Amino acid sequence: MSQPDDADEIKSIEIGSVSQLFVETTFPTTTEEVLAEFADVDVVYPRESDTLRTILETSGHETYESRSELELAVLNGVRRDAVGRPRYSDRGDSPHDTDEQIRTQQSF
Repeated sequence: MSQPDDADEIKSIEIGSVSQLFVETTFPTTTEEVLAEFADVDVVYPRESDTLRTILETSGHETYESRSELELAVLNGVRRDAVGRPRYSDRGDSPHDTDEQIRTQQSF
């Protein structure tokens, strides 16, 4: 796994940009190799943050074949509240949702 020249300077990264952390990573790679380079990087999301070590420990020791596979492991490993409100959708009402209470709970 190769390390970007400025990887030592990366101390935190927003959850939406986490794939950028692995741009210079050579795949396949393992959880152990990723943590050897990025374990102390904080992944920041609204109101919280966790180290990459904490997040990837939930996935066990894996081998990642691609950057998107590693990113998915990170996204699957974050806390439930890291990626938005539970059961929230910005897609609007379905044609059958006519209940006024459901519509007033949606955020626009």
